[in-house]
Amino acid sequence: MAAHEHTQAHEGEHAHPDTTVMFGRTFPFPIYTVIFGILAVVTLVEVIISELPDGWLGAALLIVLSVFKAALVVWYYMHLREDNRLYSLILIVPVLLVAVATLYLASVPLGGY
Repeated sequence: MAAHEHTQAHEGEHAHPDTTVMFGRTFPFPIYTVIFGILAVVTLVEVIISELPDGWLGAALLIVLSVFKAALVVWYYMHLREDNRLYSLILIVPVLLVAVATLYLASVPLGGY
């Protein structure tokens, strides 16, 4: 069973194979085309944000959008949503550890103690 057919079997029983049901709406495109469109729009938003004046809010938004895009790629293009949930845990735990370590290192003063 193809990935988009598998998704539609759970989200909408009467969906055509070349359509995607997402957020309760039916799109006349296969799932990978819809995800590609979402990635393109998010990338466009990132480019617009990067042209704004520097500040912590812009940087935080860029990080959140980048994590969202990475999650979409892993979830759909790398087929993580169809695999065992253990693989998700194996991926998420190191990412969380890196995030915590990065936040800790960001809080240490540059000149030391």
